Amino acid sequence: MHSKHEDSKFKKWLDILQQESWQLELIISGVAILGLFQAFEPIIKITNSVAAKTIGNSALSAISGIGFAAIIICLLSLTICLIIHVILRGLWIGAVGLRYFSGDIDYEVLNYTDKFKNYLQKRIGSFDKYIAKLEDYCSLIFALSFLLVFFFLSFFITIGFFAAVVGIIDYVFGASAVGEVIGSIIVVFMIIAILMTAVDFFTQGFLKKKKWLALIYFPIYRLMSRVTFSFLYRPLLYNLLDNKLGKRILAILIPVFIGGLLLFSVNIRESNFHINRWNDTAEYARILNYDDEIADRESSYVNSAAIPSKIVKESALPVFIKHRIAIEDVIYKIDSTLVPEKDKRGYELGGINLQFNLEDDSIAYPKFKKYISLLEEVITIKLDDSIVPASYIMSHNLKNQRGYETVIDLKDVTRGMHTLHITRKTLRRDSIVTRDVARIPFWYYPD
Repeated sequence: MHSKHEDSKFKKWLDILQQESWQLELIISGVAILGLFQAFEPIIKITNSVAAKTIGNSALSAISGIGFAAIIICLLSLTICLIIHVILRGLWIGAVGLRYFSGDIDYEVLNYTDKFKNYLQKRIGSFDKYIAKLEDYCSLIFALSFLLVFFFLSFFITIGFFAAVVGIIDYVFGASAVGEVIGSIIVVFMIIAILMTAVDFFTQGFLKKKKWLALIYFPIYRLMSRVTFSFLYRPLLYNLLDNKLGKRILAILIPVFIGGLLLFSVNIRESNFHINRWNDTAEYARILNYDDEIADRESSYVNSAAIPSKIVKESALPVFIKHRIAIEDVIYKIDSTLVPEKDKRGYELGGINLQFNLEDDSIAYPKFKKYISLLEEVITIKLDDSIVPASYIMSHNLKNQRGYETVIDLKDVTRGMHTLHITRKTLRRDSIVTRDVARIPFWYYPD
């Protein structure tokens, strides 16, 4: 029994389909471009929302950042390629229509000198040749549009996979010597595997062509095929690489895209002193520390603490301090009676939290009040150099971030510039230490 792909009817159907594929290409490109343009805004909103929820957790923040960067880069590259494809396919349709109207190029009618006529006949040739070239470019770029998406996804999946493995090892072994050795071995292997895969990719199979290098590279190739899911797109890649034009376009497009990404990441440094290095000092007004600065910025959230504005006109100054898991951990260290039988912190599916077997309010509420009262011991607020007494309540700010709020009385404070210095206790190797949360400068000018 013959396989489907060996059947003559199937091959004939494919031949017909590839001749008519330009219609499918245009439909898919048009719908995809429309959808991609509409997808950017919600994806950026989701990215900002996730970034706000992972503030304070460097591992989660890095993983989510890499993931969303991969999605945005893939969408951007796909959009650019599909726009190029639509433009070229439109040019191809125009050329086909012109051929129906005007036929082939008649160099004799142009009445050019022999030098120009011979040059143009050699460089341009017949009009049918031009149409055939456009057809080839359109089909190649359409295939490359999706191939590039898989390339970028493979890169980010590889980084994410090895980062997850290192994270699991760190979680299992902690800071032990065994964990460090295993982690170091995996990191070295990861670097070698990524470098060899990159070299083979950019040289279009150099490592596969050399006998001894191929012997070393083969197990890495098999592993990376599974890690990056490249088995899904490698038939496309190899079909391109056995074609001279496909190989040439692939060799040009990938460096162009990488160069474009690097170009977009270039920043201009305007000062040696006005730099983010000092954004946690009393001399730097960080926008994330002021509610009115971030209110209209969808991508901005309170990082550590915030007050309503740089210029304070009221004698009552609200202060919002963002909740951190570390705050709860240090409270458990101070008072072990607050430690729950089961720690429910972590992920919830779609924010769903089914409340079963809850403690009775008569037991839970006193614990809750004790937790709140211990915040006064954990969090310290200084106005200039003087400690300010503060009582806290739980709250959410305008960006729906969890935190704790207090109000400082400025009635007896002099007019002019002042600084709030907020610190909190945290755990470091099972010991309680104090760390800076924020320094927030403001001007106090009461009406």
